[in-house]
Amino acid sequence: MKAGPVALLYAALFFELGVSLPFFPLWLRSRNLDDAAIGIVLAVPLLVRIVANPLITAFADRSGRLRDTLVASAVGVAVTTALLGVTQGFGSIVVVVVLLAMAQGPLIALTDALTLRLLRDRPTPELLYGRIRLWGSIAFAAASLSTGLLLTILAPWSVIALLAAAAAAVAAASFLVPDPGPAPAPESVHDSRIPAAASPAMIGACVAGAALIQASHAAVYGFSTLHWQSQGHSGFTLGALWTLGIVGEIVVFAFAGRILRGERGAAALVVAGGLAAVARWLWMAADPGMAALVVLQLSHGLTFGATHLGSIFLLSRLAAPGLRTQAQGWLAAMWALFMAALTSLSGQLSFSLGQGIYLPMAGAAVTGLVLLLPIVLRQSRKPRPR
Repeated sequence: MKAGPVALLYAALFFELGVSLPFFPLWLRSRNLDDAAIGIVLAVPLLVRIVANPLITAFADRSGRLRDTLVASAVGVAVTTALLGVTQGFGSIVVVVVLLAMAQGPLIALTDALTLRLLRDRPTPELLYGRIRLWGSIAFAAASLSTGLLLTILAPWSVIALLAAAAAAVAAASFLVPDPGPAPAPESVHDSRIPAAASPAMIGACVAGAALIQASHAAVYGFSTLHWQSQGHSGFTLGALWTLGIVGEIVVFAFAGRILRGERGAAALVVAGGLAAVARWLWMAADPGMAALVVLQLSHGLTFGATHLGSIFLLSRLAAPGLRTQAQGWLAAMWALFMAALTSLSGQLSFSLGQGIYLPMAGAAVTGLVLLLPIVLRQSRKPRPR
C-alpha cells in the first residue's frame, strides 16, 4: 500500500474541518444569526447524519464499492459547499447545510474504513494508521492558524470561500486513493485480542459510549470561538488556540500506536480520553484564563485523539469483517445524534449559563465512560496469551 494518497486525503479532509469547526460559526454570525439560530444550524445537519451515515456506509459494505462511495460523497461536498456560498437567510442556509451533511457525514467513516482495509495485511496496522492519520491533524492545525491570520485582514464572509476551495481539494484527493477491494471473508480473519463475534449489546455499548465522549466536545466546537472573540482575542489568537489542540492530537497519533498494539490498548485509550474529557469540561466551566486554556487545548489530544483511535480499533475488532464499515458508520451516526442534542442544548443555554454550558458536557463524558465499563471489564478478564 502507498500511504501518500491516503495521507493526502486525510490532510484535505481535516484542512476543511480546520476552517469549518472554528470559523463557520463566525460566517453564520455574519449572516445575522443569533446564538440560538447558530445552534440550530449546527445541530440540524447532525440529525441528517444519523440517517445518512449508516445508510451510506451499509451501501459501501453491501456493494463492495467503498472507494466509489467515498468519491461520490466528496464530490457532493464540493458542490453543496459552493452552493452555500450564495445562500442567504436562515431557512435557506438550513436547507443547503442539510444537503451538505448528507454527503459530508459519512466521509471520515468511509476514509477510516478504507484505510483500515488497506492496512489489513500489514504487520503493524495500528502504528501505520496513526502515522497516516496525523497528517490530517497537521492539516487541521495549518488551516485553523492560517484562517485565523487571514481573518485579521478579511471579513468573516470569506470563510465560505476558503471552505469551498478546501472541499474541492477533498474531491480531487478522493480520486487518488487506491481501491482496497472487497472485505475479507469472515473465516480468513482472526483477531485474538477481541473476538469478532461480539454481541450486539457489546458493540452498541462501544458505539454509544465513545460517541458520547466525542459529542461532549459540542460546546467547545460550537461556541468557544464566539466566547473567546467576545473577550477581545484576535483572529490569530483564536487560530492559535485551535492549533494547540491539534498539536496534542499529533502527539497522540504519532505515539499511541504502541499502546494500541497491546491487548487492552484500544479500550485503555477510550477510557483515557473519557477521563480527560470530564476534567477538561469541568475546568472550562470555570472560564479559565489564557494560561489554563493552553493546557486545556493541548488536552484535546486525549479527549478527541485517544478516544478516536481507541474507538475505531475497538470497533474493528468487535465487528464481523463484513460489517466493519457499517460499524464506523454507526459510530458516526450515534456521534451525530448526541452532538446534535448537545449542540442545540449549548445554544439554548449559552446566554443563561455562560461557561456553565460545559457542565452538561462533563456529564455526557461520564455517561460514556459508564457505558464503556462492560468492555473494559471484559478486557481485564481476558487471559493474556502464553
